[in-house]
Amino acid sequence: MSAVLEVAELSTAILTATGARPVVRGVSFAVAAGETLAIVGESGSGKTLTALSVMGLLPDGARVTGGSVRLGDRDLLGLGARERRAVRGAELAMIYQDPTTALNPLMRVGAQVRETLRAHGRSAEAARGRTLEALDEVGLPNPERIARAFPHQLSGGMRQRVVIAIAVSTRPRLLIADEPTTALDVTVQQQILALVDRLRADHGMGVIWITHDLGVVARIAQRTLVMYAGRAVEVGRTADLYRAPQHPYTAGLLGSVPPARGTQRPPLAQIGGQPPDPGALPPGCPFRPRCPQARDRCAATEPPLLARPPQQAACWVPVPEWSRAC
Repeated sequence: MSAVLEVAELSTAILTATGARPVVRGVSFAVAAGETLAIVGESGSGKTLTALSVMGLLPDGARVTGGSVRLGDRDLLGLGARERRAVRGAELAMIYQDPTTALNPLMRVGAQVRETLRAHGRSAEAARGRTLEALDEVGLPNPERIARAFPHQLSGGMRQRVVIAIAVSTRPRLLIADEPTTALDVTVQQQILALVDRLRADHGMGVIWITHDLGVVARIAQRTLVMYAGRAVEVGRTADLYRAPQHPYTAGLLGSVPPARGTQRPPLAQIGGQPPDPGALPPGCPFRPRCPQARDRCAATEPPLLARPPQQAACWVPVPEWSRAC
C-alpha cells in the first residue's frame, strides 16, 4: 500500500532562554492508507509533540527544527499558514484526549460540526446534511437531537463521539488520535476503539494512535513505534514486536502489562529509574542508566535504528546476547 503520510528525520525543539531544547529528535515513520500505526512510550517521550509537529499545531515557544512531513506529494513543512490550514481538518485531522476541552461549551454540537465543514468549502445546506450523517456515522442516537444539544448535556463517551464526528466529517486521509480513551471508563473505551477501527476500515483512512496503553495497541495497531527520550527506539509489526521485542525499553514496557489470561499472575516487571531530561541527555544511549544490559559501547555512542529482523531497534547489544528478561 502507498504511504499517506511520510515523516523523515523530524526534529522539534522548545526555545528557552538558554537555547533550543530538543524534544523530538530525528523521528521517521510512514503510515499507509487503511493502516493504524501506534506510537507508544512514557509521558515525556515526545509522542504528542511529534503529532503536533505533523499537524502544525505546536504551542508557542516550540518549533520544528528539521526533517520533512509529506502528505501524499506535499511537504507540509514547506506550506504557508493559509495552505496548512486548508489541509488541516480536511485531509489531516486530530482527536484530542479530553473531549470536554476540545468542544466549545457555548456552541451547540451541530454548529461545531458544521463550522468545520463550512471552513472547508461545504455549502450551508450540504454542511447541515453532512453534520447529521457524521453524527449518525459515529453511533450517536437521534442525530437531530444531539445536534441541538450543548456539550454539557452529553456524557463523556458521547462527547468523544462528537469530537470524532467533527474529525471525520471531511473524510480525512489521516486521523491522529492522541490518547482519546484515557478519560473514559473501560466499556466506553472499547466502544471508541471499535468505532475508530471501523471508520479506518470503511474509508481506507490512515490512523496514528498515540497511547501508553499496550493493551489498546495489541487490539488495533498493525505496526508500532516505540519512543524514548524524543527518539524512535523500536519499530515493527505489532505482533512481532510483542512476541520478540528487540530493545530493552520495549521489553520493560511489555513486562509491566498484566497477562490477559491465567489465574496465577507473576509479579509485574518495573523499569528502574526515571526518564531523562530531554534537555540534558546522558552521553551515549539515553536508556543506558536504566538498562540492565548496558555495555561499554552504550556509554560512548547513541545507537541509530538498526536492523534486528523482523523489526528495527536502536540497541548496540548483539542479538545473540540480548535477553528479553529486562
